Amino acid sequence: MALFDDFTKKAAKVTEGAIDKTQELAGSAKLKLKIKNLETDREEVYCKLGQYYYELIKNQDNLDVVQENCQKIIDLTNQIEELKQQLDEI
Repeated sequence: MALFDDFTKKAAKVTEGAIDKTQELAGSAKLKLKIKNLETDREEVYCKLGQYYYELIKNQDNLDVVQENCQKIIDLTNQIEELKQQLDEI
């Protein structure tokens, strides 16, 4: 009878461990699903924001300001990179 009791206790421990692992995996899956849903929500907001700015720019007659500022950013970035290279040479 002691052998049967020993076997029963070991089986209960194995079952308990399996249940714990299953709950852990289920919790992990829940979190991953929540993360994925939040990422999807974020992407939708990005799309709405992009569409808003697209409509804003599309309806403007003068896009020169956008192009001028983009070129200024490129020029400033190039100047910064040149100065960093000079600094590396010192």
